[in-house]
Amino acid sequence: MDLVDNLIEDDAERERLLSKPTCFLVVGRPGVGKSTLARNIADTWGCVLIDDTEVLDSHIRSQTEDGVKLLDILNAGKSVPEDVVLGLILDMLSSTKVEHYGYVLSCLPFMSEEGVGVEEQMEIIRKLKLKPDFIINIKCADKDLVQRLSSQKQHPMTGLLYNQDQWKVDNEFHVTGFIEEEGAEEEDEEDSQDEDEEEEEQSAPRCTIDQLVWIPERQARNTSFRINAYKENILRPLEDYMMDHNPIYLLEVDGSETPDELLLFVLSRLGSMAIQRVSVPVVLHQDEELPDDIETEDLLRFMSSSRMLVPGFRWRRSRWGRSCPVALKEGRLVPGKPEFSVGFRDKMYILSSQEAYDKFVSNPRRYLLPPMPSPPCRVSIIGTAASGRPELSVLMGARHNVSVLELEKLAEPLLAELETEWLAKVKEDSVQAAMEKIRTKQQNEQSSDGTPAVEVTESHPEVVALVQTALEEAKKQDAAKEIYAQALMKVVKENEDCHQGADVGNGWVLDNFPRNASQLEALQRAGIHPDFLFCLMHTEGTLPGKRRRRRLAGPGLAGPGLAWPCRAWPFHCSVPFPPQIRAALRRQRAAKAEPKAEKDQFTRQWEALQLSLSISHSVLQTGGRRPEELLDEIVQLMESEFGIHGPRESVAGQMAKTTCGPFTEPFKYLPREFSAVDLDEEAEDIEAIANLEVDDDDDSAKDTAEEEEEEEEEEEEGDDSESPSDATSKRAFGDTFIFCPVVLKKHNALVPSTDEISAKYREKVYYFSNVDAREVFMLSPEQFVGQCQLLKPPALRIFVLGCRGSGKTTQGEWLAEQLGLFHIQFREHLQRLLAPKIKQRVNPADESTEEHLKALKTAVEDARGEEPPEEDAGLTDEEIGIKAYLADDVPLSSQVLEEIVNPYWKKEPYLSTGFILEDFPHNTEEVQHMMQHHLYPDAVVTLMAGVEDIQARLLPKFWSRWRAHCQRREALLDVLREIHTKAREENITKRRAELMEEKAASSTAKFSCRAEDEDDEDSANIEDEIEAILEEEYPVERYDEFKDDDEAEEATTERLNTEIEERYVADSNNMAIVLEVLSELKIPRISINASRKTPVVRRQLLLKVEPLQLNRESLFQKCQPISYNLAQLLLLYSYKFHSAFGCTDPVKRYGERELIQPVLWPLETAFPVLFNQYIYFFGSKKNQQTFMLNPLKYLRQSKPYPMLSVKMAVVGPPKSGKTSVATMFAQRYGLDLLSIGGVMRRILEEQEHSDLAVQMKLHLNRGLVVPDELAIQCLKKVLMSLVCSTQGYVLDGFPMTMKQAELMQANSIIPMRVVEMELDTVEVLKRGLASKMEENKPHLMHDSAEILHIRNTCYRREAELMSRHFRQQYDNWIPMDGLKSKWYIWERLIKEISVSMEHVHTYLRRTRSGQAGCINRQCVTPQEFQRRIGEFAHYCPVCLALRDHLVDCSETPSLTYAAEYNRRYFKMCDAEHLEIFLASPDEFVSPRCPRPLPQADRLPRKLTEAEVKNRFPQQIEMKGFCPVTYLDGKLRYEALVHGSLEFALEYRERLYTCETKEKQYRFLSAPELYWDLKLPSKVPPLCEPIPLTSLPTLGYLEQGVAVGVIKAMTAVGCLKPKFPFFSMERSALRYLAFYMKAFNHRSTEDIRQMYKKKLACFEENCELIPYLSSVMRANYKLPSERPVDFDLKLKRFLALRLAAQSQAPSANPAL
Repeated sequence: MDLVDNLIEDDAERERLLSKPTCFLVVGRPGVGKSTLARNIADTWGCVLIDDTEVLDSHIRSQTEDGVKLLDILNAGKSVPEDVVLGLILDMLSSTKVEHYGYVLSCLPFMSEEGVGVEEQMEIIRKLKLKPDFIINIKCADKDLVQRLSSQKQHPMTGLLYNQDQWKVDNEFHVTGFIEEEGAEEEDEEDSQDEDEEEEEQSAPRCTIDQLVWIPERQARNTSFRINAYKENILRPLEDYMMDHNPIYLLEVDGSETPDELLLFVLSRLGSMAIQRVSVPVVLHQDEELPDDIETEDLLRFMSSSRMLVPGFRWRRSRWGRSCPVALKEGRLVPGKPEFSVGFRDKMYILSSQEAYDKFVSNPRRYLLPPMPSPPCRVSIIGTAASGRPELSVLMGARHNVSVLELEKLAEPLLAELETEWLAKVKEDSVQAAMEKIRTKQQNEQSSDGTPAVEVTESHPEVVALVQTALEEAKKQDAAKEIYAQALMKVVKENEDCHQGADVGNGWVLDNFPRNASQLEALQRAGIHPDFLFCLMHTEGTLPGKRRRRRLAGPGLAGPGLAWPCRAWPFHCSVPFPPQIRAALRRQRAAKAEPKAEKDQFTRQWEALQLSLSISHSVLQTGGRRPEELLDEIVQLMESEFGIHGPRESVAGQMAKTTCGPFTEPFKYLPREFSAVDLDEEAEDIEAIANLEVDDDDDSAKDTAEEEEEEEEEEEEGDDSESPSDATSKRAFGDTFIFCPVVLKKHNALVPSTDEISAKYREKVYYFSNVDAREVFMLSPEQFVGQCQLLKPPALRIFVLGCRGSGKTTQGEWLAEQLGLFHIQFREHLQRLLAPKIKQRVNPADESTEEHLKALKTAVEDARGEEPPEEDAGLTDEEIGIKAYLADDVPLSSQVLEEIVNPYWKKEPYLSTGFILEDFPHNTEEVQHMMQHHLYPDAVVTLMAGVEDIQARLLPKFWSRWRAHCQRREALLDVLREIHTKAREENITKRRAELMEEKAASSTAKFSCRAEDEDDEDSANIEDEIEAILEEEYPVERYDEFKDDDEAEEATTERLNTEIEERYVADSNNMAIVLEVLSELKIPRISINASRKTPVVRRQLLLKVEPLQLNRESLFQKCQPISYNLAQLLLLYSYKFHSAFGCTDPVKRYGERELIQPVLWPLETAFPVLFNQYIYFFGSKKNQQTFMLNPLKYLRQSKPYPMLSVKMAVVGPPKSGKTSVATMFAQRYGLDLLSIGGVMRRILEEQEHSDLAVQMKLHLNRGLVVPDELAIQCLKKVLMSLVCSTQGYVLDGFPMTMKQAELMQANSIIPMRVVEMELDTVEVLKRGLASKMEENKPHLMHDSAEILHIRNTCYRREAELMSRHFRQQYDNWIPMDGLKSKWYIWERLIKEISVSMEHVHTYLRRTRSGQAGCINRQCVTPQEFQRRIGEFAHYCPVCLALRDHLVDCSETPSLTYAAEYNRRYFKMCDAEHLEIFLASPDEFVSPRCPRPLPQADRLPRKLTEAEVKNRFPQQIEMKGFCPVTYLDGKLRYEALVHGSLEFALEYRERLYTCETKEKQYRFLSAPELYWDLKLPSKVPPLCEPIPLTSLPTLGYLEQGVAVGVIKAMTAVGCLKPKFPFFSMERSALRYLAFYMKAFNHRSTEDIRQMYKKKLACFEENCELIPYLSSVMRANYKLPSERPVDFDLKLKRFLALRLAAQSQAPSANPAL
């Protein structure tokens, strides 16, 4: 959704310059004070006063031509004709001054109709170019107005009028029109001289009082006559005009108030509607004289602080620099003079002369609107057609938005006309001279030789010859050239006048002119000076673009009109041209052939023309080059020729340097370094604002203790995040806030910077990350700021750092899920990169147990005879580096970091979504890589936890890891032991065999002769020796080197805790180093206490990090809270402007989404905020701070509607809660709570001398009740108060009677909703008793049950009439169940009012824009609807147009589906057709509607049975058969069905009856289908009715009364009524009679209603017996202990007994 306020400064400024000024129309009865109020508004608001007397006086004072004529008329004793006055008024309304300042018109329409009638005057007002925005209607009672006017006196000399309170002289003091004389007390002798001077000053007014005279026209009789004439002639057309005006901008004021009060009322209304005052230029030059040769930079800096209207807000520089806007608009580039410096809105402009100053002050808009500032572009392009000259001229004109002039063709008809006139004059002079010459010759001849004279005439041969010679000589004279120059000058002048004030550039493009020296001379004579002349030379083939430029040393023709080329266009870029220009270019490209003779002739002309050229010119070779290329080259030539840094500095370049000063390019904002002088000025401005805010705080203290506590809490929560210092909190930052715009543009990263390296561009401060970035910005700042749209910050990027065990992964994953970001574990990402090759995790060295098992693994591998694998086999250098980083914290190389980390900032999906990066950066090398590649995060989240918490979290993990390590070691030992055991056994077996063989051989040779027993003994010894040898050679492995010392569990725990602590210390030290470096980079840090429980930690994380995501779009936006006084000054002098929200709270509107928004008026209690060029107001400090966090969020709302005043009334029986509801609603929305008693008291207190108050006192003094007529007049006056007209009102308990409702209607007091609080009698009495028992009542009240019952009865009698009245007239009656809870009532009431407000807003918005609007809930009366009904009456135009159906909507009185279009009402049949009509109403009304409504005699209408019978003897068509049934049955015999008189209708004066209501509707919709059907020759016989009286008795009773009697007897049997003091039989018969009367469908509705009431009363009386018998059972009860309605029912029961005794048995006790 678009923003409701345009935050692009240039676009917003253009919108304001194009906006319509506020215009006022003041109307009212004669003498009511229109001129006085208009004059006061004009003086205060700054608009132009247009009053007949003021207009005449201004012309006479200025001694204009019209003023002289007026003075002659007045001196002759005549009155000025009304048509003359009207003409002067219309001239004033169309003046340029009014175009900017607006007007306040108080003299139209005229009372007299001598010149122009009232209707014609109203039509003139309707057709004004600047129509009145506000109509101020001053109302005053006729008697009060007559009394005021008849007491006025006039000064005969000045014509000033004095009221009675101004000229009346008392004995104690004198009062004049201007000076109030106070009673003087004794003063010191030192003041005696001052007293004498005061007496001398006051003596003149005292004399003036004596000179005042009575005015005959002001006498009571004459005044009454004028008022009656006004009411007869003007009031009605004026009311019709005001009825068509937007009611929001219709101000009704009480004319009985003083002029100051009226002015305050109008200003308050305008202020509450956030109407911007007119911007008035302010003279900046002071008495101090400045040298003419002052540098532009010094001049602009000096003027920026001159006459500062708002403390702390200097005048800003404009794109005009030092150039005069008025002269530039007129096509001249003239430097301004310091003495004519003016400030307009918040910028300063330097004008060149008093005349320019007067023009600018009169209407600055015309000189500031785009395309200004645009220097004049005066270029001449010559060449043959084949060179591309025509299309190049068209492209040049389109690029610069100027006209292309073919002077030779345009001047040809004008030249012929001027030449003919000149030759005619030469001929006339020559004829007279020739005739005189010949006569003289004849006289000489006659005197010499006596030759007779011949009559000399125009036809004389010698005369003809002399005239012919004279004409030929005249053509050769310079006069002919002068005529040619005049023709050229006139063509150019007409072109300039044609585009005066249009949105076009200055200058022109001369197409193929001048081609020779004579044409160049003509241009010189005409004062037409092209700044450039380009000669296009056509060459065959593609040649390099050779150009030749020649320049004379002297200024030549470059005079006052010399200007540099327009820099407003985009220079080196392709421009999209409109289709018509493209078509012209295609036509021009068609002529490609160039005769050689034409080319040679042009070459000779150019060579001759070069000799006399004194302006800058260039020759361009066009062979094979596109026109767009030539255009770019021409632009470059113009730029280099007149640019300040071009190869040669021209006169225009010098003037550019003079006028633009520091701007290296004309009319372009360029940056400058933020210097120490700027810092000093900023400090002064901050101090000035602080002083103003201190004064404001002294006047009104708005900050409460609770708000201060909230602020302290927020400050404590935000201590970790970086915020601008106090010195820069009010600095005007640029579009990127404190971030470097160059890095943002190039790298899409946020680099927070400081003012150490800063620059100022468009009076805003930009910070930069380094000097090189600032230099880049200074060269081309436009590409780094938001020119067409606001800059968007990149996605959120967060670093999460912390010691191992602080919960980084757990909390990071959860936070990323909450914020919708990617969660990246840097180390895990590296692990995934290595996993495919190493197939295992790489643990850090301080956590890895592989070193402890390395020797054991080697032993196993050696035992198995395997070679150990290479650790880094197959890994690249980058992967080896990653492994070293993971294992030993060896820093990664820059190449690896670039491949892994940079994509998080550069590529999707991270680029647009954002991420949370964990465990990065880990060392200073990674931080250095961040800095080099501009990989900055938005914030660094550090999870801080104590070592004890870390140990508690990691110890179980380390224990499990240690157990796994032990288990793995034991497993390896078992493997090694098994391998060794197996190898030992194999070796032992092998060795044993060898030893056995050796022993056996030696034993055989040595002991061959021994005995057997000795042999056995030796064998045993040998085995022992062998075993001993084997034990010695192959001892058992003990593996002591692979076994750890056995540790107790406590020792292991202590060791693990020590290791954890060591790692914690190492991680903390490393993180501290990284954080220190990051803090130097100004990266915000968010510290979270990770020692707390997980939910608490997550809450802290979300509380501090979530705002970074929620308020992301407003990261670059800065709001400044300001004081009320500062806000008023900024708005008063148009430095800043009201937002689209006006005086409503944007935050509250966003949260509540209600159309009823209370206006923050008066604004003294509001909390303003300055954001960009707009000021926003808030109802609380909390809302103000909420808005400042994310202003764009609250600007993305639908544009708020203009505030409508809420008008509602709450009525109901006593004790129904109407006052509570009205009070709650009034307090919630700031409405005026009005009761009729309070209204009358207000009039008596505030306007005690008015005629209305006098009449009220007459009745009150006599002890009488004030009549309703006077009460309504009081209400009407109070409703014109400021609160009622601005916010609205709630009528509490009014109207109470039907007469009051009718008086409200007569005085146009119509609430949009009338809410009735429904409550039954029993509940009223219950609440009355409860209220009666309350203590501490403020005053004595008539609250007895009898009085409540009487009031309730009276209300119910009137409420029924009022309900019918409001439903029928306005359809605005809302019944509300008073027994419901207050929340239910409140919600439903809010819904009803909101829906009504939405309908009203939609209706006003659509009708004011010329669209159709639904009039549902607009309180349109049936009479008004009938008066303004459209051409289709009550028929649906959509049905008629789409289906050719006549659908009569008159049976539905509701206007739910009615609409207004072109001030006419149309009614549709359903919601679908209403939407179709609202979408395109022109398709359904004249003249585009396909089918008009038939004439009245061709429209079908329904008839009742009585109407059909009254038409006797006219017969029903088709013999009473239903035509719809017959036609739908395909004209068959079976489809002939008799119709019913209940569904009769008439069409074309014929009668028809239909079978059902549906078929009657179908006939009415399409009567042409059914009206002319023919019956067949054979029809069914008619059914003859049988008379009811001919039936037998039982049949008669069955057909006559059986149904009614059965229903009545059933009701009697169900109720079993017993009326007090009646027998059961009599009670049943009486109930039976009432029931049959109440439900007799043949009776009228009124009779049935009357007997239904009697039946209900009879039933209530029957219920008295069971009620009293159930209550009166026990002993006597005190009155306070009895039920609320007991006394009333007991009295009623006893009254029935008396009635039964006093009446006859046949009397009706229910009556």
